[in-house]
Amino acid sequence: MDNLQELIPFAKEMLSQKPSRGLLKVYLVGSVFAVLGTAIGLVETVCHPFCSDEPLDAEMLLMLAKERRTVEADVQHKVEGKKKEEEEEEEEKEQALENGATTLTFSKTHKVSQRSISNRLHAS
Repeated sequence: MDNLQELIPFAKEMLSQKPSRGLLKVYLVGSVFAVLGTAIGLVETVCHPFCSDEPLDAEMLLMLAKERRTVEADVQHKVEGKKKEEEEEEEEKEQALENGATTLTFSKTHKVSQRSISNRLHAS
């Protein structure tokens, strides 16, 4: 709104100075482009959430594919790790049964892990 309020005094001042026609045309064309740019930007902003058919650029596709591969590798690594732990536990049980010894076994081994930053934000 500030620009609109400044536009009217500016136009009056220009007309009082009697500018040439060429200068008026330049200001008029510039003003038309400014208004059109603002209108197009507003329409694009309003309609953007509804347009999901936009093609993704190549960098974004590469990043998504890389992230998908890392997630799949992490999941596969965790599954393989669990299988190995289960196999080791079974082997230990079999060896204990073969030896005839009674042993106490813990159901899970607890691993020390770092707290994530999001968990520590409230304490800072």
